[in-house]
Amino acid sequence: MEIEHIFKVERDNENQVFKDVGNKMLLWHGSRLTNFAGIMSQGLRIAPPEAPVTGYMFGKGLYFADMSSKSANYCYPTPSNNTGLVLLTEVALGKCHELFHADNNGHRLSEGLSSVKGLGSIAPNLKNAVTLDDGVVVPMGPAESTNVVNPKGYTLNYNEYIVYDTKQVRIRYLIKLNFLF
Repeated sequence: MEIEHIFKVERDNENQVFKDVGNKMLLWHGSRLTNFAGIMSQGLRIAPPEAPVTGYMFGKGLYFADMSSKSANYCYPTPSNNTGLVLLTEVALGKCHELFHADNNGHRLSEGLSSVKGLGSIAPNLKNAVTLDDGVVVPMGPAESTNVVNPKGYTLNYNEYIVYDTKQVRIRYLIKLNFLF
């Protein structure tokens, strides 16, 4: 994939309602092109309770990754439509509940926890991360083995970060990608 354009985004009122619970990271979020009109006008939204739970490994929430390739998968490009959009979002993770495996009840966080982190076997090394002036940590560098192994079975390939409150997210950048087939 290659980057075609990067757009800085500042949505009305998003800064005012942002819930800074600490541990802020700049993370990736991918979605189908058809979803972006709604995302840009209304922000990222969590599926309503009546929506089917299929595909939500950690319950209904907003899902992010520290690797662009993980989020780019959700653009669903094809050789005939190779354009995709991804977001770089500021996510206030607060204290994370770290999990090795899927948990459809991930949204039922214990007191003092603000997010879930699904631990993956490949991730950028946080030693290479850059901290911005406003305290946001930006994961950087090549993917490395994390040596994470789920003792009960399947290990996630990549880290996944999930928040269950839309106010913990600020969209910072919209990136237009071309996928190379």
